[in-house]
Amino acid sequence: MLSILSTTGRLVALKWAPLLAWFLAGYLVHYLVIEVAAFFGATSAIIGIAIMPLAVLARLISFIAMFFVLRDAMPAFQSLADRGETVETLTPRPRINEVLLVSILPFFAFYAAWKFLTDDTQQYAVAALAKYNPFDGGQAGRPLDIEVNPITIGIVIVAFAARYLLKRYAEKLPRWTSLIAVYLEALWVYLTVLLISTYTDQVGAWIDSRAAVTWYEHAKDDVLQFFAPLGWAWSGIEFVIGEVSGLVLLPIAWLAIAGVVYGRALSAAAAVRIPGAFQRLTGRVPTAIARRGRDIGNDFLDRWRPLANALVLIWRAGVVPIGAFVLLYVVLDAGRYWLTLAATRVIGPHDLGAWWSNFDTILLFVVQLLVEPLRIALIAATYNYALGQLEERREAAAADPATTPSADSAAAAR
Repeated sequence: MLSILSTTGRLVALKWAPLLAWFLAGYLVHYLVIEVAAFFGATSAIIGIAIMPLAVLARLISFIAMFFVLRDAMPAFQSLADRGETVETLTPRPRINEVLLVSILPFFAFYAAWKFLTDDTQQYAVAALAKYNPFDGGQAGRPLDIEVNPITIGIVIVAFAARYLLKRYAEKLPRWTSLIAVYLEALWVYLTVLLISTYTDQVGAWIDSRAAVTWYEHAKDDVLQFFAPLGWAWSGIEFVIGEVSGLVLLPIAWLAIAGVVYGRALSAAAAVRIPGAFQRLTGRVPTAIARRGRDIGNDFLDRWRPLANALVLIWRAGVVPIGAFVLLYVVLDAGRYWLTLAATRVIGPHDLGAWWSNFDTILLFVVQLLVEPLRIALIAATYNYALGQLEERREAAAADPATTPSADSAAAAR
């Protein structure tokens, strides 16, 4: 814990200004893109939703840039670079577009799971409705009129296929096509996640309205009321599970995102072995079909391998250090609310409508500016600790030839 704290302080002291600059840039572009999407979404939901992935991409790019800014000050990462185990030692230019491509799917899934995507969508819808003019025709003010239909399915399929082709023939295409590949990847993932979220809520509401579910809920309430201690225990278990999942999984998810970003810069590659039975089965398939199947399978693995490796590296760092990171993250997150409360007490009482309705947004933004660099530095410092533990295990294995090689090298790979 002390090691993570000291590294966090060192990173913040060295990189505070660029961290703040990249966060501000991402925040501003994110806001502007949502406004542009709302302008078009007021008359065409498809166009508005097609622009919205750029807003999430703006946040992703700013976070990736913040993590990259900290790499030069991370001792464990620099130790790997000195031994030639990073991509930058093998290629003269960092492959930022590759980092983006492997980060989009896990980041968008994380973004949706913690309702950040819902917040962006609500902000877009409110802005679009404010810009809607009923005399201009359009979609009668329905900026979220997106559902599973031939148009949306066609957009997802075309975007996915075009992204796959751009990746397959990247070496023969101009370098600027990588930007199109990034957008297409973000488009199909964003639209898929948005549709899944929408229909998941609808399916959940439908299930909750079924007679069997209603009967079960009434029966459960009757039993818990009759056995009061059981009801208290059940409520306590539900509360603990809900709170712990939110407090623990969020920092772990952020650490995994950092692992995807940093892991892509390491030169070691995790080998995925295909089972022999599967190889014999595919050997009976025509060569052309088998080749396309391997390409698609490798493309799927390339999307999830960095996240899986990051989670393995986090797990091997040890329960106690990761638990300390979660505690520090929660304390820092709670500090935002305490800092906001302290600021309101220092400012003192003012009129609710004339003052606080306009000033509260500015206050929350200033607090976020103060806390965000600390949060990113804490995540980077914890990943640095995990890399350091990896190096210690490698040195111990090299010193003891009898030690069985582990999957640690895969955990740090891309």
